[in-house]
Amino acid sequence: MPVELDHTSRDPLYLQLKEALVTAIKEGRFGSDGQLPTEHELCERLGISRNPVHRALAELSREGVIIRQRRRGTFVNPVWLTRQLTDIRVSIAVPTKDWASLIRSMAPAEIVLDLEVVPFTDLHRHLLAGVAAGEAPDLAVLDSVWVPQLASLDALYPVDELDADWVEQTYRADVARAFVDATSAGGRVVAVQAEADVAGMWFDREGLARCGFVQAPTTWRELRQVARSCLELYGRAPIGVPAGPDAAETATYVLHGWLSANGAAVISDSRVVLAEPPAIRAVRALTALAKDGLIDQASVGWGRTAALESLVSGTTQIALGGSYDLAEIAALTGLSPVQALDRFGFAALPRGPEPGSKVLAGGLAYAVFRQSRHPHQAMRIIRRLMEVAVQMTVADTTGQLPSRVSAASVLERGSGFLHDVARLLPDATTRPAVPEYERVSVQLRHLLGATLSGGSVPAEVRLAAQAISAVTGLVLA
Repeated sequence: MPVELDHTSRDPLYLQLKEALVTAIKEGRFGSDGQLPTEHELCERLGISRNPVHRALAELSREGVIIRQRRRGTFVNPVWLTRQLTDIRVSIAVPTKDWASLIRSMAPAEIVLDLEVVPFTDLHRHLLAGVAAGEAPDLAVLDSVWVPQLASLDALYPVDELDADWVEQTYRADVARAFVDATSAGGRVVAVQAEADVAGMWFDREGLARCGFVQAPTTWRELRQVARSCLELYGRAPIGVPAGPDAAETATYVLHGWLSANGAAVISDSRVVLAEPPAIRAVRALTALAKDGLIDQASVGWGRTAALESLVSGTTQIALGGSYDLAEIAALTGLSPVQALDRFGFAALPRGPEPGSKVLAGGLAYAVFRQSRHPHQAMRIIRRLMEVAVQMTVADTTGQLPSRVSAASVLERGSGFLHDVARLLPDATTRPAVPEYERVSVQLRHLLGATLSGGSVPAEVRLAAQAISAVTGLVLA
């Protein structure tokens, strides 16, 4: 209930209630339909008699703030609210034009939006520069892995300060625990997971079928069998990996996903565990694929999309990456996403022999900045975008999974690409939620490049683990 009264104040209760309701209405606290609690509900929740409640609502009705409809209830007057918000502009930074169009179409109509499209590769620096200059946007759509760093700078508005009830009743209750943890700092939710993707591999359906395989490999042993058959048939390395310096976070995502598939991790329980046996064995498996000519040696210089380009051109039959690559594959082929999925399949990264195999998940998040001039209006937009129906629209528009469990469960009961990916989420893990993640990512990229170049696995893994320990201040396991 977004209203509190001070029984010790000299101001009459009806006036306190009236002012509190106006504030809550302006902040969009009464949901997308704008329905207020009944008089009886207000009396019960606030512990007051009917007279002050009735008077407060009667005055708000006369002033045109609310509309009382017989047998339906009491609602915010959208005309009144629009007039109050006419001069409010909410600034939003987004990584693509699709996100800009989506937010513009789904945000509450009475809120004026000032949308800025910043390419994803520049968005992190753009947001940090905005914070430093005191010019951060009200709201941003950003990689959830940046949240701990921004939170450590006290740059993000705690979401539970904006709407504690929504955080408890919707976000914590209906979003996977791994995502809630990834968007929290110091026990408080500081961002909201917008959507989800998972690490995996794309494969050429016809290319594998010619080698006698209809389904994607599910274990390392099966992957080796498929790759060897493709090598024999096509005479070239069948697996592409985005492992060059320009691959940036994509390279980290692939390596971390490969580690997770073998039950390994980089950081766990505030310790750097990268140098433990499961991780070393996972890295050795990648090195063995490279040494046996099953991973294209050119991968060590490939940027973010090169593995996909190799797959689409038919040079390779498998490309390691993520479910988020669907849009890029469609663009490279000139096909619609549905047509692209007829030609290319997606599957989880093959499991390693160690127990505890996990699927690595990531995705974008919504964050309100401390410097926001209109944080409550930004929160209204987030609540709207997190509605189940809107999440389903986001999935259809972006090819990404809904972050809410109730929305993803609808996809699990269906069929097709999103259905297949949704089934991977329940047991997913996420990248390390540490403020120094950017420097951790750099070390993992170096490790992937060294791995595919034939470096000494134990030595390279230990060096990476030591460097991660040094930049994070966390002890080595």
